[in-house]
Amino acid sequence: MKPWIVYSMMTLLFWGLWGVFSKLASAYTRPRQTLLFQAVGVLAFAFVVLVLERFEIDRSAAGFGWSFAGGFVNFIGFLAFFAAVQKGKVSTVISLSSLYPVVTIVLSVLFLHEKITRREGLGIALALTAGWLLAG
Repeated sequence: MKPWIVYSMMTLLFWGLWGVFSKLASAYTRPRQTLLFQAVGVLAFAFVVLVLERFEIDRSAAGFGWSFAGGFVNFIGFLAFFAAVQKGKVSTVISLSSLYPVVTIVLSVLFLHEKITRREGLGIALALTAGWLLAG
């Protein structure tokens, strides 16, 4: 099996667990605190990564800037996600929020000049239809 498929399946598993853990957390704490507590978990794993990298960090202003921007908007999304999970069904919230690749695709076409095929366009249309159906 190709390594990217294995990593994709690991992503699927761990993000699926993340959704369930987030719903469980929402029963005990407010969305902003859930975000804060999960950030502590991220920092703990960041330390593991530092150890694996032998505390050697590549210094790249662009790499840091884009990574920082990605992390910043990611955590804004997490905050909105935790608020949605607290008030809605996690199965529906996860399904709708998992349509985020559509935003990535549109922005990639507009700003990175990537192309999408008809087949990919059909997939996007079907994903949006599924989201609409799941939202009820």
